[in-house]
Amino acid sequence: MSAPTTARDYFQNIWDSLYTTYAGMKVTGKYLMQKPITVQYPDERLPIPDRYRGIHYLEQEKCINCLACARACPIDCIEMDAIRHGKELEWVLFTLDYQKCMFCELCVYPCPKDCIHMGTEFAFVSYDRSEFNHDLLSYRGMSREARIRKREADIKKAEKEAVKALKAAAAAEAAGNEGGEG
Repeated sequence: MSAPTTARDYFQNIWDSLYTTYAGMKVTGKYLMQKPITVQYPDERLPIPDRYRGIHYLEQEKCINCLACARACPIDCIEMDAIRHGKELEWVLFTLDYQKCMFCELCVYPCPKDCIHMGTEFAFVSYDRSEFNHDLLSYRGMSREARIRKREADIKKAEKEAVKALKAAAAAEAAGNEGGEG
């Protein structure tokens, strides 16, 4: 059994509880009138520094498919493929595997056209690991303008070949007529 509580212990307990309540309320009172610092994510976001290394983005129109970014990547997480039609590119593939990427930014600096950048997006979450293999292409194949230019170049090439074929046919006919007359 415990010893009976004395009046002194009783008043000491009351004093301790009042003192600790006062100490807690003092801390609460200090922060009561200040502006809250809580950010209601994802509705509100803190500002992100300019040099933050987030998810990559590609300026596809500038890219010349030189493979400098893929060669500079120390862990080979960049895959790119395009078919050249003269000066135009028909894009097949430009993916970045974020399961491997360590956001080192080494792929950005060797790019001669400055077309791959580190973005400020950081919330890249998924339940499926296959979604971390991210496609950076904004369009497949060729851009609309490039398709128009290629179509015009193909038409001009076909016209030149038709003219060349007509000249060859005329030359063959002239050679056949000369042979038949003699």
